[in-house]
Amino acid sequence: MASALYKQVVTLVTSYVGAEKGPGVVERQLKQCSASEDTFAAADLGKIVNFINAAARLYVPDKAKAAEMAEKLKAMAG
Repeated sequence: MASALYKQVVTLVTSYVGAEKGPGVVERQLKQCSASEDTFAAADLGKIVNFINAAARLYVPDKAKAAEMAEKLKAMAG
């Protein structure tokens, strides 16, 4: 079962990029930190937050919204 933090990150990213892209954006970045959906923790998010932001920005044309999403993700990472 996916960790609570993983679910929160997917929910946040999905709210900016849409349901079709959100889960995939986050899932593809997990390989950068050697975590799984089940073991994903704040330390893992700290390692890949920039990768998630870069990938998600491809689908967020509004720079202000992309910056807002980035700030929220960084806050989640601690």
